[in-house]
Amino acid sequence: MGLYSHYDSAHNHPVNRALHMIAIPVGFSSLIVVWYHWIIGLLLIPLAFGLAWLGHIIEGNKPAFLTNPMHVFVAPVWMAQKLFGSSKKDKSALRDRGSSTLPPR
Repeated sequence: MGLYSHYDSAHNHPVNRALHMIAIPVGFSSLIVVWYHWIIGLLLIPLAFGLAWLGHIIEGNKPAFLTNPMHVFVAPVWMAQKLFGSSKKDKSALRDRGSSTLPPR
């Protein structure tokens, strides 16, 4: 199983997904905030992890990064895909209709 698919399968519960949608930007923004307000930046890190852990407690599984620390870097890709990517259902509907994303000439 690939990193992305493993990460995605560990985040099925809607509350877990919602908490991760908050925790991921908070965690990565702490890397920038720490340069301007180091105390606030350092406090954002446990806040982000706390939100993510709460999601995993609700879902009943362990965080994906415990099996592979590289999942920390998969998280923003997963979040971007969930926010901006089309779902498999959308892609299959386009394929079934035989249409493309380009309008006919």
